[in-house]
Amino acid sequence: MPVKLEHVLKRIQTLPPLPTSATRVIALTKNPATSASELENVIAQDPALAASMLRQANSAYYGYARRISSLQEAIVVLGFQAAQGLAMASAVAPLLKTQLVGYQIEQDGLWKHSMLTAMASQNLCKKLKLPYGDVAFTAGLLHDIGKLVIAIYVQEVGTYLIEKVAVAKLSYVELEQKVIGYNHATVGGFLAKGWNLPDDLVAAISYHHDPTHAQIYEELASVIHVANGLASMLGIGGGVDSFLNPIQKEALDRLSLKESDLELIMSDLGEFLLDPTIFS
Repeated sequence: MPVKLEHVLKRIQTLPPLPTSATRVIALTKNPATSASELENVIAQDPALAASMLRQANSAYYGYARRISSLQEAIVVLGFQAAQGLAMASAVAPLLKTQLVGYQIEQDGLWKHSMLTAMASQNLCKKLKLPYGDVAFTAGLLHDIGKLVIAIYVQEVGTYLIEKVAVAKLSYVELEQKVIGYNHATVGGFLAKGWNLPDDLVAAISYHHDPTHAQIYEELASVIHVANGLASMLGIGGGVDSFLNPIQKEALDRLSLKESDLELIMSDLGEFLLDPTIFS
């Protein structure tokens, strides 16, 4: 029997809310009138957030030759939207480092897959000259948060889903929808709304497996869809469904991407994996 919506929403309510500091950072970075000092003051009130942001800012991913030693410098050098992504990464890391037996995801697996998807999303935006690379980073980071909610249901029917996906000619996420009643992308959208995240993030999370239904955010959702597929190909932390949700041709066409483009981005991601601070 499909799971009732009230049960899904009840499970969402058991997850901890985003830290106040993270939600304030999101609000400030969306406001064009915000100053660097205002943003710094909010982040500085959360020592763990500040330390995590500095650690990420000095990772090989951002690639600055000299060390970034202060919050203000990180904000000025990286930009407001990058600060949003770093703040969100710090806020959700404890959640994403959870073991999810239903998806056969080990401790830290979802965190690593999410970070790789975030980096691939930003890399895609840079290559395609799209203006929202930092928003795509945050969306990529959060794209699979719905798995935190429905992993328990997947655990109950996981064997059936694996058997069925081979004969039903459906993707794993389509079978989630049919068997459980909700897929992890849709549930992730519910959770994002509960966290009062902006509409672009909610849409990108909700439709990262179905970008054509993201309406005005179809391009962003397509970026996350492709990035998720690329991160899955690396075989790190994505779960049992990693190779059962193929990249859709429609998304590639929407972004005018060729196989050679994907190979180049995969190569870049492989280089980032050499930096141990990426997942710290």
